[in-house]
Amino acid sequence: MTLSATVSDRVRSLARRRPSAAWRRFLALGLALLALMTFFWPDVGHPAVVASRDLPAGVSLSASDLRLVSLASPVAGTFADSAELVGRPLASPARAGIPLTDFDVASTPEDQASVAVRMADQGLADVLRPGSRVDVVSASGEVLAENAAVRETRGQVVVLTLPRLNATRVAAVSLDHALAVTLR
Repeated sequence: MTLSATVSDRVRSLARRRPSAAWRRFLALGLALLALMTFFWPDVGHPAVVASRDLPAGVSLSASDLRLVSLASPVAGTFADSAELVGRPLASPARAGIPLTDFDVASTPEDQASVAVRMADQGLADVLRPGSRVDVVSASGEVLAENAAVRETRGQVVVLTLPRLNATRVAAVSLDHALAVTLR
């Protein structure tokens, strides 16, 4: 064997040699350990709660409606724990796999309550959407509540969120009479 004068000749002569069995085993073991480490390597993504299925607006979230995923980059307003969302209603429809943000979830303050009322006019009940603002009017023309938020609609029944004091009064009147609303 002769010594080559250039680096490229030295590299070519090393490349022509067949590596020993011990070296190949060492290389195979190293690659197997590397693959094992990447399999158990912790995910460094950003946790976010997503809807596990398509959900309509107004539905109260349960643990089965939510799942936690890891995103490559953070999304503003997302929730990192599904426990924060369980029991809260959706303000707008949610698609499966899309991160839920603080805009998607309705919040009812402590001084507010939700009440289901039967509407006098079925046509008006069909026009209402979650998030709409209405004034509640009795059959005698008395304004029972102002600026109530529509939380959910189901046929002739509409769920409204309004101040607690007005909610009890609206609930009591709605037991005897269907109510009307005016759109804001």
